[in-house]
Amino acid sequence: MSDNAPGGVAPGAPRESQSIRLPEERIEALREWAEAGTGLTAAARVRDPDGRIALVKTSWSDGWVLPGGAVEPDESPPTAAAREVREETGLDAAIDDPVVVFEQSYVGAESGAVAFEAEYVVYAARAAGRIPDAAGLGVSPDEIRAARWFEAVPTALHDGALLRPYL
Repeated sequence: MSDNAPGGVAPGAPRESQSIRLPEERIEALREWAEAGTGLTAAARVRDPDGRIALVKTSWSDGWVLPGGAVEPDESPPTAAAREVREETGLDAAIDDPVVVFEQSYVGAESGAVAFEAEYVVYAARAAGRIPDAAGLGVSPDEIRAARWFEAVPTALHDGALLRPYL
């Protein structure tokens, strides 16, 4: 099984189930990624030498999130995590071992039916340096609304109940 195939990424990492309920139009917008693409997202829990954690606010999140995004075809999950950290924070992160894999079920909000399955892997990572102003971060304008170092994990963490034990 390839590292990018569902169930194949980070086989030794803890696994958690996550159900993501989205409007049908958002489900359809993600379907190609899930069915013809990798169906895999990689993120990094980036810490600096002082133990601070780097987090971002995106145009789609309710709160702070780990820097991360879709794994491209022919890209390894750790490479994707490093690329996403660079795009979203400006930091060059050294990616370490996986921390957790979330086995995700994408559910249509109106239908209640599972549309597709995906995986979200979080890696430990190390980096140092200043995080630039959000205007210069992300792939498209306004993708990243804010990015910064935190001394402690903030209360306003997107998917906080699920992620907090691994941060």
